[in-house]
Amino acid sequence: MMKTTNYYFVWCFTIGMMFLTQCRSEYESDFQPSAPVKDQYFEKLIAYKNSNHQLSVGYYRTWRDSATASGNLPTMRWLPDSLDMVMVFPDFTPDNNPYWNTLKTKYVPHLHKRGTKAIITLGDLSSATTSGTQDSIGYSAWAKGIYNKWVGQYNLDGIDIDVESNPIGANLTKFVAAAKALSKYFGPKSSTGKIFVYDTNMPPTSFFTQTSSRYNFVFLQAYGNSTSYLTTISGMYAPYISMEKFLPGFSFYEENGYPGNYWNDVTYPQNGTGRAYDFAAWQPVHGRKGGVFSYAIDRDAPLTSTYDNVLRKPNFKVTKDLI
Repeated sequence: MMKTTNYYFVWCFTIGMMFLTQCRSEYESDFQPSAPVKDQYFEKLIAYKNSNHQLSVGYYRTWRDSATASGNLPTMRWLPDSLDMVMVFPDFTPDNNPYWNTLKTKYVPHLHKRGTKAIITLGDLSSATTSGTQDSIGYSAWAKGIYNKWVGQYNLDGIDIDVESNPIGANLTKFVAAAKALSKYFGPKSSTGKIFVYDTNMPPTSFFTQTSSRYNFVFLQAYGNSTSYLTTISGMYAPYISMEKFLPGFSFYEENGYPGNYWNDVTYPQNGTGRAYDFAAWQPVHGRKGGVFSYAIDRDAPLTSTYDNVLRKPNFKVTKDLI
């Protein structure tokens, strides 16, 4: 009976994945399926997103979106449907830019229909430590304002703090207080179901060890590094988090990035090789990783060479390969 049950499960799972793959390839092109097929597609897609799998995450640069400025090519509607999370990376996009209304009224509903979560990147915690009263009341008001804006107004699914420093002394105390205030609204300590991501390029710091239980995920910016580096750093994080919360990240080549912002994580022209593929295949010693993320997913495009600075329409080949 057990063998029959397992065979039936495998058969059903295989058929479901074949259906998902077929629909995904069709729906992510110009093909528009009928309503019943589309409904089945979304149903299978959501089931996949809810399954126990390694996540695919991408940081999307808002200043390159077509809604932000003329001459830009990408739209968040083009992101692969199987992407689990998109990180809204908001540099060079002021509050009055039309992108934000497009994000709220068009992109977020589109993403949510596919089960893709949208997370806002806040940067570090300096805004909490330089504004308002530096006490529990001030931090609480600051955190509530973030929740009211990004969840209440934009219906986003969480926040990402980017901490690329090792705060000490008074700054450490302030950063810890700010993170704890945020954790009332985001992360596993909250009751909201909203995601709290700790994003860094460093080994565990004192700030992290004091707040580690408050994050859903740790994203390690491992741009330009080897898988042996991932093994070393993941081992340092293992005492504080399960590896299912640990996601290493690579970077696509940003236009005009060479030589100061160049990592060589993806081979161009795209040929299915590169550090990004190594990261996807790599696993920590202490358990399966949570997945892999990319920076500048909007640059997942058919670049003609390693230093191609032309703005090109993304094909998301690498992202789809890794998924």
